[in-house]
Amino acid sequence: MEDNRILLIESPVSNAKLIKRDDQLIKESVTLSELQNLPEGITDESILIQGVVQRADVENKNRRIYPKNILEKERRRLTNLIESGVYGIVGELDHSDSNAVSLKNSSIAIRKLWWEGNDLVAIAELFDPKYNANAGIAYSILKAGMPLGISSRGLGSLSYVNGINMVQEDYEMVCWDLVSDPSTHSAYMRKIPVQKIKESVENNIIKPKETKRNKIDEIVRDLLWEF
Repeated sequence: MEDNRILLIESPVSNAKLIKRDDQLIKESVTLSELQNLPEGITDESILIQGVVQRADVENKNRRIYPKNILEKERRRLTNLIESGVYGIVGELDHSDSNAVSLKNSSIAIRKLWWEGNDLVAIAELFDPKYNANAGIAYSILKAGMPLGISSRGLGSLSYVNGINMVQEDYEMVCWDLVSDPSTHSAYMRKIPVQKIKESVENNIIKPKETKRNKIDEIVRDLLWEF
């Protein structure tokens, strides 16, 4: 059977129209529950980053729309891979023009995917900067306070409707890559200070009238983007 799909790389073209929306703010909080049930291999020393990686039913900078049912199909497929022993979906530093991931260009592995409204959110692990040059570049960008964008790469066909390209049911996600200018609005990853969050939760004295959950969320908000 002939495969008519094309490689869909979500890196914006120079003349793409930037559409600003109130619901496209960078996520600035993480709950303790989101740090639970991560795959094996995650330790207190792991460098974790989190952010919106895809947005459903909204035009991106490439004038493409990804329907939520299609993204949900891929989220389930990739989550099953992660939970079945793959442990992570590997991505590169910058997009390559290939439908396969190059390990020599790798920098991250997606460890968890979930929905927040129409935002597909991910926790990814940055590979050890001491042994992975690309991860080292990404980490230095994070430490300098610069935005670290993330962008999808997949195979699929498009249907052109009213000036917009609608991604079709045959879409298959290859990976998410770290980029400087993501096509999905506000798709930027931020570092999660895992060890600081755990230590603060363990050491903090909870007042009688405070619930444990409220106190933990307060600690997480205070510490989230610190290095």
